[in-house]
Formats: sequence, C-alpha cells, structure tokens
Amino acid sequence: MTATMNNQPMPEMLGRRDTELGAWVVDSCAPVRGLPHTNIVDKVMVVPVNDGETERCIRAHEMVHARVSPANDFSAWIQRGIASEIALRAVEESRVNFLAQKAGFDVLTHLSDGSELEAGVRIAKQGDWASAVYTAVGFSNSAGLKPFITGIRRENREWGDALRDIAKKVEKLLVKADKRRTLASTAVDDRSGLAPLGFTHTEVIAEMVDRIANPPEPEVDEDENGEGQEGQSSNDGGGKPEADGEATPNKIGKADKQPAKPKVNKDKLKEINPASEGGRAVSWAELKVRKLPLTRHAQGGLGRKRRATDMGRNPRRIGRMLIDPERRIFDASKKGNGGVVIIDGSGSMRLSTADLVKIMEQAPGATVAVYSTDSQNKKDNLFILAEKGRMVDAVPERSGGNGVDGEALRWAIKQKQHRNAPVVFITDGLVHGINHGYEDFLAMDCIKQVRNERVIVRPNVGEGIKALEQLKAGVKPTMWYPSCWKQTWRRVQGGNL
Repeated sequence: MTATMNNQPMPEMLGRRDTELGAWVVDSCAPVRGLPHTNIVDKVMVVPVNDGETERCIRAHEMVHARVSPANDFSAWIQRGIASEIALRAVEESRVNFLAQKAGFDVLTHLSDGSELEAGVRIAKQGDWASAVYTAVGFSNSAGLKPFITGIRRENREWGDALRDIAKKVEKLLVKADKRRTLASTAVDDRSGLAPLGFTHTEVIAEMVDRIANPPEPEVDEDENGEGQEGQSSNDGGGKPEADGEATPNKIGKADKQPAKPKVNKDKLKEINPASEGGRAVSWAELKVRKLPLTRHAQGGLGRKRRATDMGRNPRRIGRMLIDPERRIFDASKKGNGGVVIIDGSGSMRLSTADLVKIMEQAPGATVAVYSTDSQNKKDNLFILAEKGRMVDAVPERSGGNGVDGEALRWAIKQKQHRNAPVVFITDGLVHGINHGYEDFLAMDCIKQVRNERVIVRPNVGEGIKALEQLKAGVKPTMWYPSCWKQTWRRVQGGNL
C-alpha cells in the first residue's frame, strides 16, 4: 500500500481479488479537494506528487481507494437501494481514511486542504442538515473534520455538537467492523455476489447515515383530495435521499433568525443503530415477473363505469328522452382508482381463487399480483393474477418461500396508474431473502417504502378485502404495521413506528 517511487504512486503493485491487474496511468495535480481521484475501472489515478505530509497523505488515501474500494460492482451496490450513493461515498471516504491511518499515515493531522472551515460555515448558513451530515461523515477519520465542525459551530453551535457526535459514531462503527478482519477484504461476498467484501461494512453504516441525515417526520393525515397536509414528509428515515442523495434542507427561519435545531440530538443518536450487525450484505433475490393468461372477466369490468347524466356533449342515450323524467341522455364515466394489490404468497399466507374473486369485486380494474420464491430462485416468483378487469381462471401453485418481498413491493408501487392510487400490501411482515431468516436490514427496506408511499398493509387476505371495501366506500383505512416491523423500528430507528 506504500508502493511509490520518487513520490510517484504505483497502484499496479497492489493486489486485489475482485479485479484484474494491469498498468495504471498516474497523473499529477494540486493538493486541492476535488482534484485528486482514482478510477479503478479505467486504472487512472490523479494525485499530488510534491514533497510534504499533506501530499503524502493524499497519495496514501488514493492508494487505499485503489486497493479496497468497489471497482466494476459500484453501480450494483447503488442499485441495491439499501443506501443512497451520497451516503455510500461519504462512509467510504471515512473507511479509506481509517485504513490509511492503520497503514501508518497520519491522516488525522495532515489530510486537509484548508477549505473545510469555509464549507462548514456555508452549509450551516444554508441550514441544510442532510448535506451537513454527509459532509461530516466524509471528513471523519481525517484532519478535515475539526475545522469543518468549527465552521458549523460559528453559525450553529448545536449543529456542530450533533455532527461531531455523528462522526464519532461512524468512527466507532468502523473500529468495531475492523475487528472482524474483513474491513479491507476485496473478496467476493458469497451472499450478494458483489465485491469487495469490505464494502459491505460501508453499506451497513451508510444505510444508518441516511436515516440520520433524513429522519422521519411525524405522519399526518391527508386531506380530502388525497394530498398531504403541509409539513408531511415525503422522505423517511433512511431512505432515499432517493437514489440521488438529495435531501430537504432544514432551513433557518426567516422571522426570528434563530439557528435551526439539529434533526438528531445526542439522546436520539444513541437509539439509531445499524440495521445489520456484522456487515452482512443480505439482499433480496432477483424479481422474475410472469403475467399469467387473464381469460376471465372480473366483476366490474375495467373499473370504468358508465352512467346516465343530463349533461354532456354526445347524446348517446337518446332513447331516454321519452322515458326518463330527468332526460339523462348523455354518458358520464367514472374510472377505477388504478390501485394495486400485492400479496405475500409464502407458506405462512393463504390465497385462493375465491379470495381473488372477492378482491376483484371490491377493486375492479386493480392490478393484483402474488409472489413467492423457491430456495434457488430458478423459477418465476411474481405472478400477475388480474389487470384491467380481467383475471386468471385459477390461482397457481406457488413455491412457498419469501425472498423478494421488498422488490415485489417496489414493483407494485411502480404499477400505480396515478400518484394517489392506493397500494395494498398483504403480508405478515416476516420478510426475508433467500436461505436466511428475518433481517432488520431488509425489513427496513419494506418499512421505508410503506411509509414513503403510504402503502396500506394488512396481515391476511380477509383484512385486505376489508381495507378494499373501505377504499371503495371512500373511507381512508388506518395505517397498520406488523409487530415484527415495530420491533425492528425500535431497534434500528428508535421510538415507535
């Protein structure tokens, strides 16, 4: 990791188990943040080559990136959707700093370019809590953290204290991860099939950082038009800054000019923990969708009903002129709600053809699907049972396992015909990937989607049909969460779901 010649790094001498060796192109730059970088895929490194401890630490930092950071698989890590890209990059900076320090480089004293204090002042003035969190985490385990916190404290003392505690928590988690002797591993993880294995620790911590940067807001009822009341959160505690890492700023009030309170204080921070211990890169199996032959007409047709009315443009019902006292000779149509019903088809759940008929009676025109996997996930695992007023003759046999709960829910949400279309998720909450049990890591993925999209969760088909009856009658069903999800939320996020 220290392979250099006359201050010229030699990354081709570094060994990795997840990518091919080869010649690198090394170019020089000034020791200014944003200029030094390493592209492992194309084998290009740009670093300062002058003498000096700062330049030496920057070279070490980039060499560690070349040694341990994701290469070809980085986009796949992002697409897993467990943590945002901005959180992954921030925590990876901290992990690389930690490993460089462990290799003997004094990054806690010299890895800084002098711009951190100004960055802290600027972010604090903007009142952007999410950016402050991600930046503090990226500066952790380096000399840049202290001046950044100083800049924050000049504008907002409470934010400075909170961000210092957040950075310390990330640093302690990396120390804990290092004890498992996989923090710098470049092996392929046998659970996810992704590399490097050491990046699983980055992902676990990044998921937690997302929740700290974007804590959940109190849920509020929607108005009669289905629009959220003012102050409703469109984001949840971990979730997306969506995948692009953007977050809603916590702006400083214009009226009183008082500094904004930190969104996570010291007491709350103690309750927020990683959703997975041991850096396990558990993941959902690949979703395999199959649309079955929809040969049967569902009651209610397409969910688009025509009725007679006395107002319109084309008199399609001219015959009613003589027999209808109100002379309703025009047509008016009412569309279905464009909703989706997604059903956990594992062994612990039940779904019959009669159940499907009842669902279609209450939600004509809805898209209905059931999912389950086999132990090897070789077969199709999500079956479309009904769509646009047509349904299958009989519900098919299923493999009986879970494995794709989060991916199936994500698919269901994408099928909504409009923003306010309801999604009903019928599940007992015991979600998990293939060949392993219930994991907080994956359960949090489902919880975030449910909270963000206001998905209606029910424990069985009977309760799901009751919720559909309420929707049909124009009554908003109450939110409900499985007990195992409530326990996960308390363990991971702190407080009650």
